[in-house]
Amino acid sequence: MGKDNEEYKNKAQSSEEEEEFIEENDDSKKAVKKQKTEKAGEKRKRETNKDDKGDQIFELSAKRRVTVRLFSTGEPSVDIREFYKDKNTGEMRPGKAGICFPLAQWHKLKELIPDIDEAIEAIKKK
Repeated sequence: MGKDNEEYKNKAQSSEEEEEFIEENDDSKKAVKKQKTEKAGEKRKRETNKDDKGDQIFELSAKRRVTVRLFSTGEPSVDIREFYKDKNTGEMRPGKAGICFPLAQWHKLKELIPDIDEAIEAIKKK
């Protein structure tokens, strides 16, 4: 009986040590994820600009921008538009080519992104 009792204690101790080891690993994984998220957030903050109206501007390319602004109704909207350089003033002005999404349509577009990505991949394979 003494041997069986000692074996039981040894197994119990080793399983406790394993549990502690696993817990430490889980915490370190969470810490790594949190660090990555914080770094991504910092990067995003650097990429945004604001215009004189306070609208947030995200540049897609030299002539395309995404602007988050209040629509004339007072609702937030996402405006994706091409810009051109005004010959007289030299400043970048919005062109006719573009689309303005009300918030509901913007959310719907975001939901469709995985399906759109799949459609793009399917076309590439043809």
